[in-house]
Amino acid sequence: MRSVITLLLVGGWLGFTAGDSRAHHVTDTVTFPSLETYPGASAIDLGEVTGIMTRPDNAGPHRAVVMLHGCGGLNNKHKRWAQLFAAWGYASLRIDSFNPRGIDEICTDIRQAVPRAADINGAIAYLKTLNGIDTSEIVIVGWSHGASVTLQALAMPSTLRPDLLESVAGGVAIYPYCHRGSQAFAEPLLVLIGSADEWTPAGLCESMVERLPASSEPVDLVIYEGATHSYDCMVCNGVYYGHLLVFDEPAYEDSARRVEEFLAANLFNN
Repeated sequence: MRSVITLLLVGGWLGFTAGDSRAHHVTDTVTFPSLETYPGASAIDLGEVTGIMTRPDNAGPHRAVVMLHGCGGLNNKHKRWAQLFAAWGYASLRIDSFNPRGIDEICTDIRQAVPRAADINGAIAYLKTLNGIDTSEIVIVGWSHGASVTLQALAMPSTLRPDLLESVAGGVAIYPYCHRGSQAFAEPLLVLIGSADEWTPAGLCESMVERLPASSEPVDLVIYEGATHSYDCMVCNGVYYGHLLVFDEPAYEDSARRVEEFLAANLFNN
């Protein structure tokens, strides 16, 4: 089943407060090696990367979310989402693909080589070493550049190491630059994007869904009318790197609700 949903959001509260994450959680900074999908897959030195691990303040076991930042790196938006995941009962690992490599941003050079698939491999392998984490099903959630990496990871053939891909049960891509081809996806996907996003156009995502082969797992595409790129960034209200970014509270609230429902209904009850 494949669906394209356009939401006309005209403001007002939706009855769900995405910023209301009262659950106790613990957060630690961790380090793990980035892992090639196959020998020689990366043309640059992979090294180690850091991550921020957030989990509910109880013994678990907790299922896990791997989080991929956009071209500007980690920021408070990702911290807020990690707190939401903890409030919903999930552990999350925010991969920092930039700071350990001395990268400030790649928004001004989006083609700069960063081995992000190898970072996902390393994150999954690291999660498998932890007590209190159930790695039988892991979800990848990405924003912007990280959302595009999420699509690549779940497309067939995947950019991830096959033995680690087996632990991935789905993905959420929030304003990705969607594929132009007709690749099938190995696991269910939720794609969230704004109609006014001129950095990663929603039309590409519509075309991607329309071209999905019958062998693909379902892709649910939600397009928020009038929302820009980074609509879930509460401090965004202007032009950044030549692109308009404006916080859209109704779109953010609805996105949080849909992500929670996607995790609960599509991934963690099968």
